[in-house]
Amino acid sequence: MFHIFLVCSGCAAAVNICVGFVLYGLLGLDGFITYPISVALAFLAGMSVSFVLNRRFTYPPSGRTRRQELADFTGVSVIGLLLTTGMAHLLRWGATDTLEAIGSGVLMPETMAHVIAVGLTAIYSFLAHKYVSFRREEAVPAALDTTALRSGSGQ
Repeated sequence: MFHIFLVCSGCAAAVNICVGFVLYGLLGLDGFITYPISVALAFLAGMSVSFVLNRRFTYPPSGRTRRQELADFTGVSVIGLLLTTGMAHLLRWGATDTLEAIGSGVLMPETMAHVIAVGLTAIYSFLAHKYVSFRREEAVPAALDTTALRSGSGQ
């Protein structure tokens, strides 16, 4: 399940990073105040992609409504947003020299901080979405349970 999460969330992370780059890299929203706002807006774009892909491919049906899952997903994601934005901001403004050295002139410090923060939030996101957003509360009808098909043990 974690490898499927990584693929789906990797797509969401790519959207997150690309939107962020457009905001802080191309539009110049890279100041002390505007950079975390750029990262937060990028996170929201990635969060939308993450919900759709992970609900469809990663986690088995929970037996809960899409609205219930989305409400929990949003709550979990707000914490992820705070973690990602906070880490990116701390890295960007507290480790600029290190980020420039790691980026070797290829990646901007803003992008490096953003990528590192997104990566560090991934394990939290997987576990929180598994045990909160897409948790099973009721027995799921066999017709809806695709877990066996995904694992290769179905017919």
